[in-house]
Amino acid sequence: RLARLAALRDEEGRPLVPAAHPHRWWGLHEPTHSEVPLRDRDRPVALSGSALDQLVNTCSLQWFLGREVKADAPSTAAQGFGNVVHVLADEVASGRTPADLAVLMERLDSVWDALAFDAPWKSRQEKEQARAALERFLHWHVMERGGRTPVATEHSFDVTLEADVYKVRIRGSMDRVETDGEGRAYVVDFKTGKQTVTRGDVEHHPQLAAYQLAVREGAVDDLFQGGRPQAGGAELVQLRQGAAKKDGGDDVPKVQAQEPPDGEWVGQLLATAAGRVLDERFTPTTGDHCERCAFRGACSARAEGRHVVD
Repeated sequence: RLARLAALRDEEGRPLVPAAHPHRWWGLHEPTHSEVPLRDRDRPVALSGSALDQLVNTCSLQWFLGREVKADAPSTAAQGFGNVVHVLADEVASGRTPADLAVLMERLDSVWDALAFDAPWKSRQEKEQARAALERFLHWHVMERGGRTPVATEHSFDVTLEADVYKVRIRGSMDRVETDGEGRAYVVDFKTGKQTVTRGDVEHHPQLAAYQLAVREGAVDDLFQGGRPQAGGAELVQLRQGAAKKDGGDDVPKVQAQEPPDGEWVGQLLATAAGRVLDERFTPTTGDHCERCAFRGACSARAEGRHVVD
């Protein structure tokens, strides 16, 4: 049938069904390779701390399509939720806005309608979640945290690290930098998503580890009078999630702490990430993240994304 279709011609000899011929089936061709490299091997590989986990532990193809190709879907209401909460947390910590829930809700009201939700009931539900997140943040903000005091919020940094044979440039912004009683630097990262990491995973959380490694390489020296503080740890503050009852209950956020990283695992993680980018090894990895991936229709690891000839 395909052969007969491919042989059909119109009155001027042009094929009526050109796609029927196998030479038009791009799925039969060998994969092509770009002559222009994705990154210059003579320069440090620039990555963000938040991208490391996706690139190394989640799915390198998802990282490539979303972060490098910029083919990800437009910002969602959930991302807008997170952005608003982060801004308000920054305003409170910097003293520009009082640590008062009523004031924060007024500020929230002024921008909330700009967030696009699927339905009015969803907007109301998420606004209640935002209120709860801000209330947990305020409780966390004033509570005793082992003698730590804030020294900066939304602190931008840009450091270049050595990782095996690679140089990796880590750029990003730390939600909050604090100092403890011993003068060490402690990094806080606020999370507003519904997913949390396990207790075991936080010990090797790539983003937190990258922040702590950046501290060791001078990322916060300007906050400590030019001195080089030791990394004292880091933590994820899960503002959507209430703490366990023994840790204060639902009124305070779930806090997941990471000790200063030891051993070679952080350097190995950075080297793996840099190697995949420079070698352009973006193979798909399946898992729970697939259900939330915008690229399932173009992923060879998914039934809907495979070639017809596979």
